[in-house]
Amino acid sequence: MQTIRLRGVDPLLFRDGRPFAAELGAQRADSLPVPYPGVIAGAVRTAVGPAAGWKWETDGPTKALALDVHGPVVCIGDGKPVVAAPADAVIYKKDNEKKNPLQCMCLRPREVPTDSGCNMPDGLRPVEVTNEEKPERGYSMWLWCDLEKWLAEPTGAGFDPLPEDFCNIGLPAVEERTHVQIGPNGISEDGMLFTTASVVPLERRRDKDGKKIERDWSYVVRVASDTDIRGPLFLGGERRVAIAETGTPTDWPACPDDLNQKLASARRIRMILVTPAIFSGGWRPGWAGGAPPGVSGLKLTLVSACVPRREAVSGWDYAKREPKAVRWLVPAGSVFFFEAEGDTSALASSAWLAPVSDNDQDRRDGYGLAVWGMW
Repeated sequence: MQTIRLRGVDPLLFRDGRPFAAELGAQRADSLPVPYPGVIAGAVRTAVGPAAGWKWETDGPTKALALDVHGPVVCIGDGKPVVAAPADAVIYKKDNEKKNPLQCMCLRPREVPTDSGCNMPDGLRPVEVTNEEKPERGYSMWLWCDLEKWLAEPTGAGFDPLPEDFCNIGLPAVEERTHVQIGPNGISEDGMLFTTASVVPLERRRDKDGKKIERDWSYVVRVASDTDIRGPLFLGGERRVAIAETGTPTDWPACPDDLNQKLASARRIRMILVTPAIFSGGWRPGWAGGAPPGVSGLKLTLVSACVPRREAVSGWDYAKREPKAVRWLVPAGSVFFFEAEGDTSALASSAWLAPVSDNDQDRRDGYGLAVWGMW
């Protein structure tokens, strides 16, 4: 697997699932803060094809779909990886705490008393909410180093209260542009205006103290090809330009040694999605009760889950010349709690940041990259 890094040159448009048409209120294309894996896979495959000599009129599309593209791992600044906040961590503010008011509530499966019950399917357990507090805004992205600590702490120890240097990363800045439709005679059409809101790859702003802040957003990807695709390519909608750079193996986050050792003997396993996943059971992995894809000698029984609201993905089918059917995604940051039987050592090696979606093609597209921890 070759590691590459994609950097935006233009503001990048990663369309959400809302329709874009001439009707009132639909003349606007908004961007997701992070591209879906299918967007990354399409851009990389389109760049690999000409460099590898594929013939798009014949076997090129088949070769493209067979190419594994795993990503993106989002990075800020000088290549520091960040990730969607895990759904089993609720950050809130404790008003009566003056020194460090930010707290972190750790959600864990709750034991259901014998004289009680719930309507969770298949005997799944609800997670326990220990504080009735309103979540604090802005902590939707975590530094990767904080996620590693969260994975290694079964009870969330060390995060309540939050360390004073806990980073509120926020989301990428958005740039809006107003466009006009050009008619066949080369003249703009009256009233045919539309707006695009795109992610800014390099942010320049000032903080509340007036200090200048610059940070860039990039995307690390692994590709099952040694074809050199360094240079410009199109990424996302509106043919916006990005640059592909050669990465290093260390750009792709590996499982820390201490977490590796803990996972080898763990019986209670947490799975956190780094990229959105597509499961045959909707929010629930179709392989639950068995082993994740690519792993043998292991049985993971689903106990509980923390899954945010579903997301929609569609697109345009260039082969059929028609829109793709809408499919529902399990968002990045979703957390699944398992009880394990068998050898769990592979979770820190072959299953680390590997795709866990049910369908082979979805896994080749990079949907459902997952990391593992304890609870």
